[in-house]
This record gives sequence, C-alpha cells and structure tokens, in this order.
Amino acid sequence: MRSLFLFANGRIAALERDFIQPRSWQMLLSARDLEETERLLADTWYGRFLSRGDIEGCLEQAMVATEQELTELSEDPALVRGLLHRRDARNARYIWKAALLGGTADPEVERPGLIPIEVLSAAAAAEPGEEPALPPLFAEALSEMRDAARSGVSAVDMVMDRLAAAVEMEELPGMDPGLEAYARTRMDILNFQVAGRCRLAGMDLPAIEAMLLPGGSREPGDLARAAMAGQLPQTAAETPGMEHLGGVLREALSGGSFLEYQREAERTLLEMLETGSFAVFGPAPLAAFVLKREMEIAHLRILFASRAAGMSRSMLHKRLPRG
Repeated sequence: MRSLFLFANGRIAALERDFIQPRSWQMLLSARDLEETERLLADTWYGRFLSRGDIEGCLEQAMVATEQELTELSEDPALVRGLLHRRDARNARYIWKAALLGGTADPEVERPGLIPIEVLSAAAAAEPGEEPALPPLFAEALSEMRDAARSGVSAVDMVMDRLAAAVEMEELPGMDPGLEAYARTRMDILNFQVAGRCRLAGMDLPAIEAMLLPGGSREPGDLARAAMAGQLPQTAAETPGMEHLGGVLREALSGGSFLEYQREAERTLLEMLETGSFAVFGPAPLAAFVLKREMEIAHLRILFASRAAGMSRSMLHKRLPRG
C-alpha cells in the first residue's frame, strides 16, 4: 500500500507559514539599500540563519534545513532522489566538463545531493568501464559526454542539458498529476524560450530542434517547426499551463528581450506550486514545499545580488515575480 504521508503533510502545513509573505516581499523590494534589505530579511524565518553580511551562508543553511526536513519526512526514497539528484546533475556538469575539456582541476561545485563529489570526480578520471557505480542516467551521460568532448563545448553542454532534463522528469512526474503538470510546464517554458532565442539568432530547423529538451508537452521537432514558421506565440497560447504566456512571448520576440517572459514564467510556476491540484495524501505537498523553498531562495539571491550591484527598484520589480 502506498504511503499516505500523513505526518509529513501535517508538518508541511505548519512549515508553510515560514515562507516570506507578499507584504514582506514588497518591503524587501522597496528597501533603500543592501543594509536595510538585510535587516528586513532578519525579521523573517531566514533570520535564524543570518550572520551579519553573510547572505550566501544564510541561504545555504536555509536550504540545508529544508532538505533535512525532506529526508526526515519523506516516506518514499524516490521523492528524495527526484529532488536531490537535480543538484547532482549540476555538479556532474561542473566536474565532468572541467575534466574532459581541460578546465580547472578544482571546479566550484554545489553541496552534493545524493552522489558524493569524490565519486563524480573519480568517475571522470577513470577509464571507460572502470568508473565507480553511478545511477543509470548519470552513467549513460558520462559515456555520451566522453564522445561529445571530441566535438567541443556545445556538444558537451547538450549532453548535460539532457541529463538535467532526464533527472527532472524521471521520478517526480509519476508521483502525482499535479507534479507532472508542473514538470511539463517548466520544461515547456524553457523550450519555448530556447526556441525563441534560436530563431532570433537565425538558426535553421535542425539546429533549433537539437537545442530543445524532451519532457515537455510539445515535441522538439514540432516546436522547432513552429519557431521557423513564426508561430511560437500562438503555439504557447495553445499549450496547457502556458495559455497566458503567448502574448508575453510575442513581445519578447518583437523586442529581443526575454526578461518579462522569464518573470511571468516564474510567476506561473510559483502559482502552480501554491495553488496546484496536488493529492492531499501522498508525496506531492512535500515536493511542492521543497520546490517553493528553492524558488524563494533563488529569488532572494537575485534580490541581494541586484542590491549589491546597485539595481534600481523598478528594475528589481521587472525581474522578480514577487511583491
């Protein structure tokens, strides 16, 4: 019998109150300077992790605490894999790319998910067939990456993009229809943006199709053909979850800037997590909680980096789907 996650979802209902509320986001975005922004953050849940001036340390500790809740509350190992292997895929990109293309011997990496950093490093250094044990998707990607390295950076990046997409779609979508809708919409949003940028760059149909990732509602070939025909906005408006993004995409293609599209796309994903039709009894609420925390932390990183760079309040409001 499948776990109902009864205790976990009761706990998540309480933890939801720790998210930064819209009014607090408005205050953060309207703060006069970096120092005031930090003071306002100290009044939120993040204050328990904040040492003066160390915003990155604060956000890192906040994510550690969130993932600790995940591992303690999850009654399904697939949920933990589905969330934490995404960071392993990013670390694999940093380490394997450096190793196979002659980059720095000690690339900057993130905190490991489920695969230790030393295992990823040893896999890159080992002879083919002698690598330490890796999850199947990772082992396959490393093999493909060795071949792609002969063709250069773009080919390697394409292999790692496909690994990231495969990891994203491997576990979570099958757990809940709401999670599946979220994952597919997220992939669609990315693919429409990539297709649009490729079209603006004058790329042909095969080149555009090769840049697009599997897992979305639209097949890469269909999306590439829509791009070539100038039908991306109309196709977006006819894609589930993206109906209201068609006009925004049209403006992005017309003006050559995807800033507004990115903001509205993130707003769409955030609304899906906050109001999505997730099964009450099951892993979806816990997954949605972790995904929302990741998005909140990503937006805080943008906020503080923008403040440090002297970005105006109006530009911040254009960039962040908050407040």
